[in-house]
Amino acid sequence: MISFLKRLTAILDQKIIERLKLAAVVPAAMAWPQLTFNYVYDLKRFLSLSAVNKRDTQTKLRALITMDYHRIEKGLALKAPRVGFGSGVVQRLLAYLHKYQENYGFDETAQTALNVLFTYYNFNLEQGLKNEQLYQALITLKDTITDPESTTRKGGVIKVSKQSIHRAAKLDLQNFFVHRYSIRQFAPEEVDMSLIEKAVLMAQKTPSVCNRQSSKVYVYNSDQDKQKALSYQNGNRGFGDQVNKLLIVTSDLEHFVSIGERNQCWIDGGMFAMSLVYALHSLGLGTCCLNWSVEHQRDKQLREAMEIRNSESIIMMIAVGHLPEQLTVAQSSRKNIREVMIFK
Repeated sequence: MISFLKRLTAILDQKIIERLKLAAVVPAAMAWPQLTFNYVYDLKRFLSLSAVNKRDTQTKLRALITMDYHRIEKGLALKAPRVGFGSGVVQRLLAYLHKYQENYGFDETAQTALNVLFTYYNFNLEQGLKNEQLYQALITLKDTITDPESTTRKGGVIKVSKQSIHRAAKLDLQNFFVHRYSIRQFAPEEVDMSLIEKAVLMAQKTPSVCNRQSSKVYVYNSDQDKQKALSYQNGNRGFGDQVNKLLIVTSDLEHFVSIGERNQCWIDGGMFAMSLVYALHSLGLGTCCLNWSVEHQRDKQLREAMEIRNSESIIMMIAVGHLPEQLTVAQSSRKNIREVMIFK
């Protein structure tokens, strides 16, 4: 399969060269080779960096473990879980955990998975199904834990009430959304790093495919780093020098394991970025989303300049700063709700 894809890529590259020769005569033909070049760039990155073909890094194995333990969590979270459900997933997860322990030790991800498996075992035991083989496998894994810092009670399921959810969620969100603006005028005072950290912690509750949490945030504070990063992005002209903290949100391709997930990084990363923007807004900070819709050359340049791993897809930049007492914002109109909300 890999050799076939390499041949396909080579054929595509040759066709691009032929199109470029044509484009030298017919400028309108440039769109096709440029588009193809960029799709080939995305194809190569996904095939070589995701877990589709190779599962050879700690991050990839951690993603597989997370995906399977979350499958068990979802089964346990049903109204009436089936006794003994997911036995194949359980066996695969045990194999992953043994491999992980042998190669990387036992960290919080592995401990969480182990907690989920104990919860699964206890659920089945309460329903009259005793799986002694599974219990012994879990005890054996538990005995390999030597680092107390890896110990966590996370994983499995918890009981919550409708009242507790409603009590925490009943905020004036309509007003909150209406007063979130893209800010292009920032006050000069320093943004405390603890506010950025608090916002990132809030954004970590963002849903992600099988809870794999592929998103990362790079925080740039020095004027040199901020201006270097912003020099690759064209949407900050006229206010980039006022930005107090610059964030770059990425999504790591190593977390994705199937061809069907080829675009999932943009979904998970985009949702995380929006949560982060709203979290910063809730803390009284101004933000401006700076898009990263660029061609492959610029993408490579930024990743190299800012030392971002090749496996991470850059989702967007976010400019952050305090709000001045008075400022001007764009009064952008929104589409009529009937264009957006379709009744069927």
